[in-house]
Amino acid sequence: MIRFNSICLLALVFTQPAYSFSDLGHKMVAAIAWQKLTPYAKQNVERILGVGEKRFINASVWADHIKSDERFNYLKPMHYVNMPKQATVYNRKQDCKKDKCAVQAIHTFSDVLTTGKDKDKLLALRMLIHVLADLHQPLHAGLKEDRGGNWYEVKYQDAHLSLHKFWDNQLVKRMKLDWQEASLQLKLSDRSVSLGQPEIWAQESHHIAINQVYQVKENSLINEQYLKMADEVIKSRISIAGWRLGMWLNKLW
Repeated sequence: MIRFNSICLLALVFTQPAYSFSDLGHKMVAAIAWQKLTPYAKQNVERILGVGEKRFINASVWADHIKSDERFNYLKPMHYVNMPKQATVYNRKQDCKKDKCAVQAIHTFSDVLTTGKDKDKLLALRMLIHVLADLHQPLHAGLKEDRGGNWYEVKYQDAHLSLHKFWDNQLVKRMKLDWQEASLQLKLSDRSVSLGQPEIWAQESHHIAINQVYQVKENSLINEQYLKMADEVIKSRISIAGWRLGMWLNKLW
């Protein structure tokens, strides 16, 4: 486990851009989670973020909005966990060097929220809300070989872009929902998914990436069949991420 005080002191050199879900994708996840919070969990959230759903929604995108601020460079590896193509299980020692990845970040920030100092809890909650959503985008547990699809170019409409950016941004736009609508239309029943642990969420995303996301050939045009599959996957992952975020916070408090 990372010690929270020590990670704040590190300056790292990164080999992968820390892209993540678009603002809209993160807000959708947060809006779904907000509906699942117990009164006690919501009370604890509001004690840290301030009162109201909007504060919670805005907290979900903070981690992306501070990426240009070098003071927060140490947070960048915590948006993802890349795994080898042949991996079927998450290997902490191999996949999360020095415990700097999304999986261990969720554990670390959760510990801060339950046992840490009050002054550290605002950053911890903002990061937890954000990183839990990131881990459900399949390419945030993609291949080490291409940096989670960042080095894997495809064509979509008239544009050339990385497969990672396509999954982060274009698929969310295709849903044609705002975050308020998503909180109503993408809700899951409590019996349709299990909470589990971040290690399992990473394995799920990696499995989806290998078996579905990478089915488009590099440098080729994304076709309608692929789009149909991808639309369903992204809706499912946003729904599951929102449900799990709510349940995870309920478990913490």
